[in-house]
Amino acid sequence: MSTQTDIRREVTDKIVDALRAGTPPWRRPWRAGVTNTGFAANGVTGHTYRGVNALLLSLAGYECRWWATFKQIQALGGRVRKGEHATRIVYCRRVERAVGVATADGDEVLDTFPLLRTYSVFNVEQTEGLGHLLPRACEPRRAFDAFAPAEAVLAASGADIRYGGGKAEYDPDRDFIRLPEPEAFTAPHEFYATAFHELAHWTGHVSRLDRLSKNARFGSTAYAREELVAEIAGCFLAAELGVPQSDDLTNHAAYLHSWLSILGADPSAIFTAAAQASAAANFLFCHAPQPHGPAAAPVAAAA
Repeated sequence: MSTQTDIRREVTDKIVDALRAGTPPWRRPWRAGVTNTGFAANGVTGHTYRGVNALLLSLAGYECRWWATFKQIQALGGRVRKGEHATRIVYCRRVERAVGVATADGDEVLDTFPLLRTYSVFNVEQTEGLGHLLPRACEPRRAFDAFAPAEAVLAASGADIRYGGGKAEYDPDRDFIRLPEPEAFTAPHEFYATAFHELAHWTGHVSRLDRLSKNARFGSTAYAREELVAEIAGCFLAAELGVPQSDDLTNHAAYLHSWLSILGADPSAIFTAAAQASAAANFLFCHAPQPHGPAAAPVAAAA
């Protein structure tokens, strides 16, 4: 049975690994436009998970918001698919215990402390028979105002970009990019910022710049370096192309600061990341040359 220390360590390790991997779950500049998405909640009680459980369930990577225990899923009329693995969450309640002393009046002195227990829950996407709880479209798509220079870079790259769902990611093993539909984003510049970020990851494949083998993958400090590269390259691309509103880099700067903190006291980190980001931007511009030449600004920025 897990001790209180074990539980705390497990929770902490999961969150630290996510931060090191550069995958903050709160970064999501698009609207899902579908039902049954949003903050994780219990499928039986409807209560939204709070605190550390909200983070743990967000990091599990499912689009559907509904979670339940094995028995709750059965009670809902579904069943967990064979081979699926549960996600552990934490229940905390405060308990009292005597500390072995008494007040001047003879009253026993009590101390309160948190008692942690873990529970295993499954996402509805891991089940069968609960299709009505899965994400599905619920509103008409808004018109998307495409920006021609940015669209040219996306098209000329030849990247396998698959649209749909509520995730933005690059799969290095299967070499494709997944993005929500452009209409789901809060603004066109948010779509292009996200698309360029994932496209920068795509350039690191072994068949292109072979950078991912150097910037280790998920769950390591080295992978945070790759996130830096992708974020900086995305900024370079947006700035060079003149993507509307891309001159406001406040959010980018905040994330760069966060990832630099993760990398620790490495004065060369930003220079290495900027150089790799310039190479990524140049690679993409070489496929879709721009009027002012291929990525002149990014190269200067890396110097």
